[in-house]
Amino acid sequence: MMNAIKDFFYQRIVTLARGVTIAQGLQIRTWGEENIPDKGGAVLVVNHTGYMDFVFGGFIPHQKKRLVRFLAKAAIFKTPVVGPLLNMMGHVPVDRIDGGESIRRGIELAKAGELVVVFAEGTISRSFEIRSMRSGAARIAYEAGVPVIPMVVFGSQRIWTKGQKKNLGRSNTPLLIRALEPFTPTGDVEADTAEIRRRMQAGVEGLWKDYEAEFGPMPKGAFWVPARMGGGAPTLEEAEREDKAVESERYRVRRLRDDLMGLKTRITEATSELVKERLAITAKPSTAEVEELKRTAPETLDWVKENLNSVLEEATRGLEEGRDKVTEIMAQLKLDVAEAQANLATSSKEVFAGSVVEQGLLSAATQSRLIVSRLPHRMKANFTQIPRIVVADESTMNYHGDSITTRLHDAFAGIYPESEILILVSPQAAQHPDSTFDPIQQELWRIEHQGGVVKHGSEVIAVHALDDATVTAIEAIPEMVVEWSREGDDIVSGHIKRELKEVAEQLGEVPGIGLIDTPAGLVVVAAEVNRWNATQRILDTVAAEPKDITVFAGEDGDEVYLDHAQVVALETAPIELVKEASSVTYSADRAGIPEVLEAMAKLNTRR
Repeated sequence: MMNAIKDFFYQRIVTLARGVTIAQGLQIRTWGEENIPDKGGAVLVVNHTGYMDFVFGGFIPHQKKRLVRFLAKAAIFKTPVVGPLLNMMGHVPVDRIDGGESIRRGIELAKAGELVVVFAEGTISRSFEIRSMRSGAARIAYEAGVPVIPMVVFGSQRIWTKGQKKNLGRSNTPLLIRALEPFTPTGDVEADTAEIRRRMQAGVEGLWKDYEAEFGPMPKGAFWVPARMGGGAPTLEEAEREDKAVESERYRVRRLRDDLMGLKTRITEATSELVKERLAITAKPSTAEVEELKRTAPETLDWVKENLNSVLEEATRGLEEGRDKVTEIMAQLKLDVAEAQANLATSSKEVFAGSVVEQGLLSAATQSRLIVSRLPHRMKANFTQIPRIVVADESTMNYHGDSITTRLHDAFAGIYPESEILILVSPQAAQHPDSTFDPIQQELWRIEHQGGVVKHGSEVIAVHALDDATVTAIEAIPEMVVEWSREGDDIVSGHIKRELKEVAEQLGEVPGIGLIDTPAGLVVVAAEVNRWNATQRILDTVAAEPKDITVFAGEDGDEVYLDHAQVVALETAPIELVKEASSVTYSADRAGIPEVLEAMAKLNTRR
């Protein structure tokens, strides 16, 4: 009954729309009516060149007395007049940031025998050619078991399109519409989408010929004429470049929303643990045990609060499309943060170093720093120029088999030649051969053994070895097992698989050494050895200064860079690095370095 009412109302709207086109005097030409099924479902993919395409996309189906259900951007459904009308006609809103629900609904409609119309280009093509297409149409058709019917329109852009004045009066504008032969999707959505696009591009070019055959040559330089036909429209490549910026923003919003959801989960878990810990302490009959526990430093808790508040203040700054979705999550997040901080206020004296509570709070604060660091205005502030030199721990890079990933290669290519040197840092010997990094155009230097060895290609530039007396003194300590690493005949470091507190006093008796605590154990080096001193040696060699470098820090030992250079900490880095770094990025397995390098390239577009 409800569908019958919708269809009755829809028919009245169609009649009204056709009356409008008659009043406009549009010279409508249609082909391919035979390709529209008399009954049953199908997915109609229509090219998008103007705001009236929602009317014209239903013309040929209406000749078969069939109605169509459009998948249209959600924003239209929120407009005062048009929105209710679209809902009453049974059309489907598309969230262009997260289109999963619209695809599900499209499948349901197609399975139910409806003609579902999809503007697979996602937005108006300002080149008036077929721009890159999303895969939703192919997915809907395949899952519903129905054909795809490509449909092409030419002339809609002359009536009302992006960036041009409306021409809704009696214009006698030619309008050409053709329904192409049905296509059965194979299930390979990428290949299917490419084939649909190929057919539609050929169809559009066919309409250009039909237009000129009946109406004469298209006027040179006219805004509605494609560039390939001598018109004033941007080329497909030019339009695609601009459209990619819009898509990038949508992707950013999706990532931001996901990050905020992850942060909300971490705060909820930390708050729950905080309450549990307070209850457990309250239940203890004696406080002697509690008094012996190491409490989290007040400044650490202040840092946690500061970062949580920073997210609340800045996360939605600069958002346009998708702001409502992020705002919804932010409203929930504010409540969770308020609850967490209320519990911190009453429990701050009871948060213990190393506890589940502390780890949860630090994790939430780290996530907060990451979110804020990725906001566009923070990116612009932090990456005002491309560094001449990139310094990165070898473990922070992204690998695929025996080489770096394509994305990492492209990211480094994007900042070359301004960025001309890559310095890879390894806690011990290099883990990957130089051939792994051959695709990168930057000149490769290496720092190995926490700074004990500096290399340029196959040439060893500097070695800071442990002297024989020091090695002998360490080996003389009872129960001290050390794995020594050499560079040629020199011992450059030792590895002790024990915790710092267990051996620090013993090694403290040995002069001239430095200790670096790592998750894998202690690294013993000569006293003057560290990553910064080795980096400084390279800077002196290539006539560079600290301001010329950006460091991607992810490991113990990287903290020496904090006082000298711009440091970007990976989210998995030790907490002191995260706290003091200029910004925070994703971990290596989430392509943190490429994302930052890509941002650098975009923010510093070369002229």
